[in-house]
Amino acid sequence: MKTYTAIALVVCAAFIALASTASQAQAMIKANVPFEFCAGNGNLPAGEYSIQKVSNGNLTLVLSGNHGGGFILPQTSAMRPGISTPKLVFHRYGDEYFLAEIWSSKDDEVITLQATPRERQLAQSATPQDAVVYAELASANVK
Repeated sequence: MKTYTAIALVVCAAFIALASTASQAQAMIKANVPFEFCAGNGNLPAGEYSIQKVSNGNLTLVLSGNHGGGFILPQTSAMRPGISTPKLVFHRYGDEYFLAEIWSSKDDEVITLQATPRERQLAQSATPQDAVVYAELASANVK
């Protein structure tokens, strides 16, 4: 009986923690990325993604889509007044894409992501080309 009570308490605590994290998440943007790309520690397939900002003392981004997602820790965040259209900026080396910046028109914020080890390796021998994917505010109704 004590074991079941302990398990029930742990499960309840986990649900409360998840609920508080979800309630602190702020939807930022949605974008349809037409190519495979690297974000954080993983490669993600082409598809529609939404990006949320979670603030639990540190800024964390949650990238989620139909075929994958993950958590991303930004390197910097800066305000740039007058951003008219949200967008994702990727660095492209040949056929490899790396998510580099997230521009949000909702709060005029540009979030820069840390380069992955693979991107740093490629940057030693080539200059990246920027690839831009325009997005929309996540709160907009899309059909």
